[in-house]
Amino acid sequence: MVLLVFIFLILSLPVAAEEVKSLDRYYEEAAKAIANENYETAVKILTEAKQKYPRASRLHLLTADLYYEKELYNLALDEYLQAEKKGEDDHYTLNQIAHSYGKLNQEQDAIRYMEKILKDNPDNVTTIDDLGWMYFKTFQLEKGEKLLREALDRYGPDRSFFMTLGTLYSGMYDYEDSRRFYLRAIEEAEKAKDSYFASVAYYNLSLLEHSFYYYNSALRYTEESIYNADRASGHLARGELFQSRMAFKQALLEYQKALAKDTTPLSKVNLATLYQKFGRLELARRYIEEVMTSKDLAWMYYYGTDVERHYKDIHEILADIYQGLSRVELMRPTASFPARIKNAFLSLKYRIIGYYHRQKFRLYSLQMGRTLLEEKSLLDAYWEFYRGNEGYPEIALKYLYKARRFETEVAPHSAVYYQQEEGKILRSPALLKETLPALDSFWEKEGLSESLRLLVPLLKKGSIERREAINRLYEINPGGLLQYGFGLPLHLEIIHEQPSRRDGRIRLIMKFLRRAGSELALEEEAEGFKYTLVVRLSGPDRATFILKDREKGAVIVRDTVDLSVFGRRPKRQAAGLVESIMEKIYEVRT
Repeated sequence: MVLLVFIFLILSLPVAAEEVKSLDRYYEEAAKAIANENYETAVKILTEAKQKYPRASRLHLLTADLYYEKELYNLALDEYLQAEKKGEDDHYTLNQIAHSYGKLNQEQDAIRYMEKILKDNPDNVTTIDDLGWMYFKTFQLEKGEKLLREALDRYGPDRSFFMTLGTLYSGMYDYEDSRRFYLRAIEEAEKAKDSYFASVAYYNLSLLEHSFYYYNSALRYTEESIYNADRASGHLARGELFQSRMAFKQALLEYQKALAKDTTPLSKVNLATLYQKFGRLELARRYIEEVMTSKDLAWMYYYGTDVERHYKDIHEILADIYQGLSRVELMRPTASFPARIKNAFLSLKYRIIGYYHRQKFRLYSLQMGRTLLEEKSLLDAYWEFYRGNEGYPEIALKYLYKARRFETEVAPHSAVYYQQEEGKILRSPALLKETLPALDSFWEKEGLSESLRLLVPLLKKGSIERREAINRLYEINPGGLLQYGFGLPLHLEIIHEQPSRRDGRIRLIMKFLRRAGSELALEEEAEGFKYTLVVRLSGPDRATFILKDREKGAVIVRDTVDLSVFGRRPKRQAAGLVESIMEKIYEVRT
């Protein structure tokens, strides 16, 4: 019997050796295919090998690495988990599992694996920093602070620890500590001549300064960030600062520079927001719907956002866009009853779509608020509860007051923005008027335009005060008026070069201008009419118009229109002319 067993073992040895050799051959062939970028061939080889050698863990690792490299994180994760199950539980595999979970925005699972790595290898400084970042992303700010403070005590200065601590303290609204650690991260990066790291740190510092209303230093730090490394995020930060000044062209230039370098959808989100603010709603819709349909969310791993916040922001932008489109459709000059019905239908459709996105935005806000409350991030939680309950004034105000109590202690200037929100919810002209002198007339034009656009509907129609508020809003943002249902008050002069001939277009021009929201005055001395619109009808086929600032004596808009392109009917010509006037009057000029 012993002899038979011995003979069996001897005979089986070549087979085992052949199997090992065959497994190596599969592995080498797959690795060679990957090196030559023949990925389909590699996957085919590895699939065949896994079927033949189901217990070979390293085949799963090689497959996982291939998928991870190609950003197929779901597939990579499955393979890494299979490798772990079959005995590959070393640091590399566990780290890749953690990062795969992170790329899939499954932050709690990523944290679980990072904590597992540190349990077996507590001195792994890279994982310590990664875990601190994940604590920030999941609002576990005090946990992150404790982890990194202890790491600094053990290992000494580390620019990555300093950077992540700066971000954690910014989440705690601790300006002094956040700034201090960002500056230390920059100092360490400059010692190491790591300009890319310094660029990221300067960018983070600029966001901190902006959030605490230190606009000049925020702009300076964006310049330092771009100087160290010309990255998309530096241009986005600059663009946001120019947007706060309502400097459209400068903000647009920065966002376009960012878009050319960006591998995330953030540039498109910023462009959509900018275009919406300035009334270019179709462009805004195009950009944000591209973002909405994108399924690649892995970029969030390295950014201080998550899926909930991302979709919350998207739905808010879409709600504003569709609400604006709904108003614009009703204000269009139309030459026929069917066209009027079509516009009314589109307006209703856009209003319903806008309502849907507003509700989605509020649901995401409430969801985020609950998550933040669980982690005791009270200021942000109260703010999200406020935004989620804006349709219910009493509840909304309760959370607004709670958030205000927290934030005004650390950033006193934020009080004016809380007053703006309170004025919006209470529909209080007095509160909104008080915000106007409290906002910086250079840096906070975006805030000024928001207060004015909230104020106008609360002022009496036909009043001088309302006209002056619209005039002021127009000076800041001419492109934004129509989406809010406002038209520029106009002192109107219509000059007919053939006065003996009765022309029905004159009455129609006035009708369409009023439909577009403009209050009209025909008398020269009318109060509150800062702008004069002069329309000159030169025969049946030609018209010119001029918009003048009466106070400054300056011509703002001048154009000539060939009316024959609209046909011969007076109504069509009047509608076409007014539409041309509206396009010019409300075009973006800043």
